[in-house]
Amino acid sequence: MKTPTNAEWIRRFEAYLKRRFPDRSTAKHYSSDLRLFAQHHSGPLQEVTIQDVDHFVDHQYERGLAPATVKRRVAALKTCFDFLAEESEDPERPNPVSMRRHAGRQPRRLPRDLSDAEVRRFLAVVHHVRDRAMVCLMLYAGLRVGEVQGLRRENITIPEEPSAPVRLCVTGKGRKERIVYLCREGYEPLAAYVEPAPIDQPAQPLFRNRFGKPITVAGIQERVQKYARESGVAVTCHRLRHTFARWMAESEMPVLALSRLLGHSSVLTTQPYIDGADPQVRRSYERAMELAREPLAVPSGGAETPPPPLVAATGPALVQRQLPDSFDGRGWMPEAPAWLREGCLDWVHHQWPRWAPSRRQRQAGVRLRELHRFWRWQLQRREFTGWQDLTTADITAFTDAQLGRGLKAKTVKIYLDSLYTVLRYLAREGRLAAVPSRPALTLPHPLPRHLKPQELLALEAHVTEREKEAQEADWLHIALYVLLAYAGLRVSEALDLQVKSLDLAAQRIRVWEGKGRRDRVVFLTQQAAQRLGRYLETVPHAPDDLVLSHEGRPLTYNMAWRRICRLGEAAGVQGLSPHRLRHSYATQLLNNGMSLVSLQRLMGHENLNTTLIYARLADRTIEQQYRTAMGRVADSNQMNSM
Repeated sequence: MKTPTNAEWIRRFEAYLKRRFPDRSTAKHYSSDLRLFAQHHSGPLQEVTIQDVDHFVDHQYERGLAPATVKRRVAALKTCFDFLAEESEDPERPNPVSMRRHAGRQPRRLPRDLSDAEVRRFLAVVHHVRDRAMVCLMLYAGLRVGEVQGLRRENITIPEEPSAPVRLCVTGKGRKERIVYLCREGYEPLAAYVEPAPIDQPAQPLFRNRFGKPITVAGIQERVQKYARESGVAVTCHRLRHTFARWMAESEMPVLALSRLLGHSSVLTTQPYIDGADPQVRRSYERAMELAREPLAVPSGGAETPPPPLVAATGPALVQRQLPDSFDGRGWMPEAPAWLREGCLDWVHHQWPRWAPSRRQRQAGVRLRELHRFWRWQLQRREFTGWQDLTTADITAFTDAQLGRGLKAKTVKIYLDSLYTVLRYLAREGRLAAVPSRPALTLPHPLPRHLKPQELLALEAHVTEREKEAQEADWLHIALYVLLAYAGLRVSEALDLQVKSLDLAAQRIRVWEGKGRRDRVVFLTQQAAQRLGRYLETVPHAPDDLVLSHEGRPLTYNMAWRRICRLGEAAGVQGLSPHRLRHSYATQLLNNGMSLVSLQRLMGHENLNTTLIYARLADRTIEQQYRTAMGRVADSNQMNSM
């Protein structure tokens, strides 16, 4: 039997997908992904190896594709090779795609909703009656753009009770019908469009273009983009739906009910909306911060006023970090053997597109310095002819020598982490037969170095005094302090923060792609939001501008550390650092009643065990809980003795 060509396999695969997913766009996307792979790999699909998939994935990252896009293409390939095994009547044929290996760890993204101020600016330019009706269906009922396009008059049920919401029956993904509701504010534009039109074809699509034909999904998207350009707000149809979900989550709608309204087949799909707009976390933050800052409050002349809405400057962004396109490692460790240089630099080039863009240069520099430290010591000790010569005994000797020199065990662990990351990469590439066993290393468990109450008081008093006659440079110190002490940001997150991520009127900040490329929402006190608003008056603040800048230039990592150190010295607080402010933020919230789960969300920790480190600092909370529990025990004993 003649072996099918790649083109024939792709046609068969596309037909299979259309049978399997008749009402989805999966067939179109997966077929496109497979064609891209076939262009990259010219050999027969039946002979693809795991290394071929490795090279394709690396190429996708080098092109700058998002991790989610790469994951979808990997999923398409996995489905394809499963199909090939079935069609070839060889079900035992190993699939060259490994989701764990090739898809990698995905960023934890929050929905891209609009702030309330952005919603008002956008709606202010949507005057066309049909367009406003379509927009309000996405914004006030959470419909997908395809559901708006397919809506019919017969799907609309108007209740007899005037205050009741309008009932809509919509057909969503996979032809699944569901009931959604539309408030009167959202229905008014729809009524203005529907009521004047004759009811001759209730089963036909409701929205039509200027030629009288049903409007397409692309047509709706084009209208939304037109108003987005006019309003200066980055709006998409899906962002309108995300905003609806945030409103419902902030109003404490249960996750199951919200999942049904949105038409999600899994509650896990709905959970990110709750994570980004959890009112319980916000209330817990506000209550804990109020208690924490009560003794730190400095009397003012009058009542506090709410922070004004942030009005972003128009025009092009002025302050953005210039990022290198690629890594130049030609000057790294020139004295090293070629095999060593090539292995380490190949790993950096492999890892480069997987690091967050603003942190690539720093990550590469730090990792190569750690590798240089390890290999310089080894090469001075004995001769190596290749990676296979490295043994566990060599690594143990390095570990013992560094500990003997007085280095901390945590520092030595960092060196070993970088080394073993490279070794595992080389093993996957087939350039190393086996990774040497890692020597055991006992690590201490030190407590985070939070500030004492009197140090916090001195720092807050100094910042308050500095505000009175602050210049631009002073406001930069204050803004950096606010982001670290009141929002708990890591210094790298503060440096990457853009103006469009601030919602000062709502007193919250969206942190996009924090550590581990995880998104989260953090909150601000009223005073903190006011301070940031006053700081932004002194610097450029187009939406894409970096928040922290000085004289039109981005703030660097070292500059941020120096400024915080100087702020501490001026306030009489020795040893102040950005991370000590973050430690103090966590400790204050825990000591004033915030739950560990809520703190985990605010801190952006992937593992609750990381947050538990701060729980060891909550001495006052433990004492209060002990006193309360013992009081109940005493009361119970007294009752039993009667």
